[in-house]
Amino acid sequence: MYYAAIDLIAILVLIIENRNIIIDYNKSFEVSTWKMYRRFLFAVLIYYVVDLFWGIVEYYKQPLLLFAITTVYFVVMASGVMLWTASVFYYLHAKGRFVQLLKLTGRIVASVITLATLVNIFTPILFTVDAACVYKALPLRSILLALQIAILVFVSIYCFVAYSKASGHDVDRQLRYRTVCLFGFIMALCLTVQLWFPYLPLYAIAYMFGTCLVKSYVIDDEKENFRNELKENQKVVELKNTISSLLDNMPAMTFTKEPETSMYLACNQAFAEYAGKKSPEEVIGLTDADLFDEEIAKRHAQDDRLVMSMDEPYSFIEDICDADGNKRQRQTTKFKYIDIFGRICVLGMAIDTTEIAQVRREVASTKEEYEKAKADAVIFNHIAQALSYGYDELFYVRLDTEDYINYWTDDHGNFFEKRRGSNFFDSCQVEVNTLVCEEDREMFSKAMVRETLLEQINMKRSFEMTYRVPKEGEPFFVRMRATRALDDDNVLIIGVNDVDEEMKAVRAQELLREADLSRRLFAAQQQANIDSMTGVRNKRAYLEAEARLEYAVKETENPRFAISIIDINDLKYVNDKLGHQAGDQYIREACRIVCTTFKRSSVFRVGGDEFCVISQGDDYENINELIKKIEDHNAEALLNGGVVIACGTALNEKGESVTDVYKRADQAMYDNKVRLKKGREVR
Repeated sequence: MYYAAIDLIAILVLIIENRNIIIDYNKSFEVSTWKMYRRFLFAVLIYYVVDLFWGIVEYYKQPLLLFAITTVYFVVMASGVMLWTASVFYYLHAKGRFVQLLKLTGRIVASVITLATLVNIFTPILFTVDAACVYKALPLRSILLALQIAILVFVSIYCFVAYSKASGHDVDRQLRYRTVCLFGFIMALCLTVQLWFPYLPLYAIAYMFGTCLVKSYVIDDEKENFRNELKENQKVVELKNTISSLLDNMPAMTFTKEPETSMYLACNQAFAEYAGKKSPEEVIGLTDADLFDEEIAKRHAQDDRLVMSMDEPYSFIEDICDADGNKRQRQTTKFKYIDIFGRICVLGMAIDTTEIAQVRREVASTKEEYEKAKADAVIFNHIAQALSYGYDELFYVRLDTEDYINYWTDDHGNFFEKRRGSNFFDSCQVEVNTLVCEEDREMFSKAMVRETLLEQINMKRSFEMTYRVPKEGEPFFVRMRATRALDDDNVLIIGVNDVDEEMKAVRAQELLREADLSRRLFAAQQQANIDSMTGVRNKRAYLEAEARLEYAVKETENPRFAISIIDINDLKYVNDKLGHQAGDQYIREACRIVCTTFKRSSVFRVGGDEFCVISQGDDYENINELIKKIEDHNAEALLNGGVVIACGTALNEKGESVTDVYKRADQAMYDNKVRLKKGREVR
């Protein structure tokens, strides 16, 4: 019976190792790869069952039944070959003619095995079973087994080559190829030995080692990746809800967008209605071209480009038509900012100013006053002073000769010549080691290449770059802005201004946002693990504690702990007779008794009327006394009335999993529940 015993062990190992895929199927495996692998696991499970019955029938010497089961055995083996070749390459995301050839070969071999098995019913070509119930493999069986070995070897070689070529940074891909390579090698080795020893259950042993290998190396990593992605998605959702709440409470039409793509990232209800949508969710992800006609979309794009070239907010007034076709006047303010993902975005707010009486045409009147009051030279001097204000240094560069003049400015915006030079771009590369901090030198050098800088200016009208310069031994943030003169493309104007305080303030705000996000995330995680009715931890918290305890069982020789399962008696009676409010109070009273008794243990509410207690340390050492307290309480409650709680406790034994201890405690609880009910009936 050893043959059947091996299959029975293989079935148990398969179910225990892959329980979350076969039985507790959840969303982390709702992808095509794992659906295919799940089918393969069921094929392996069916193979184990058939092989188990084969061993039992062979042991009891039933020739006809052995012939029938052997026939089913070969059909199941064929389906396993087909599903294995399909799931392997689906899992590896592998493509190419060689891959298609191997998959086709797997189907052909599976079909040949099935066809040969059917023919064997009438004409022995695969195997025979004589009257003494002796199984004899025929040459075709060895040939088909050799074909399976060949497929496994070719798949292993393919995976080994792909593993060798994979980038060292692509750890996930390397892990997949390495796992499949080892799986195929183990299967091929066992099947090779079985060619000479057909009565050994090597096929089942190979499947058992292979599926354990996949579980150990791959599936646990996939589940951890799923949990990490879920946490990141929770952060993004929380941030999105915060922004939406802020925008909806602003008194104006408000929106934020990516200027490069014109895609809207968020908006409030007022803007959504202006765009012809029912809610902000219908606007998010759309562009100006999706929401407005071509003329309006182009005007918005021009405004966005202008905002990106300015350091200050950009405000303008425009005439529009509302949904009813009435002419309205709207004042819009836009400014650029950097969001937490490092994207440069535009935030816009628009207010209806139709009711403001007689808007003055300030631009025209101001221009006329300037023309009458000042000479051209005075005007140009004032404009130059206004443009230079806020910059510490200015560079005037002639692109045809690369000669330049370097100016510096005082606190009043007056600028003075500092030096003159030639070969401006070469000078930047030479002086970068003394003028720029080491961390930003490479970025500065690449940006100050003539072709690169002019290409950026031609694309965006201007170019900005923030970098650090050494000042009194400390890094100091400055911002450079380069643009061409409007009336002469051969002139390049570069301004450098101090932004150290601004950058420090931005960094401080980022740190505050990160700290606040971490605090709220921690609070949400804590709240998610608490049962709202009783205040103790809930089933989710228990599953996390169970996983930690299971890890301790595997990593330490014999961790000492006890599990107590507690169930409330007569809760249905209380709910039916006194109402659910009384039932809730009944549960809280039972919880108080449990927490008061197991003061130093972790208490979890794992069901409507069921609690679980994990005892370690002092409570573990005194577990018998604590159980006695529960029994004394129940005796008093049965006599005088009160909450009766059934309790079952199990201490871990060497070699047991946490689940095993839980099951023993659960059974002990049910036994105690029966005794308590009999005790109530007697009384």
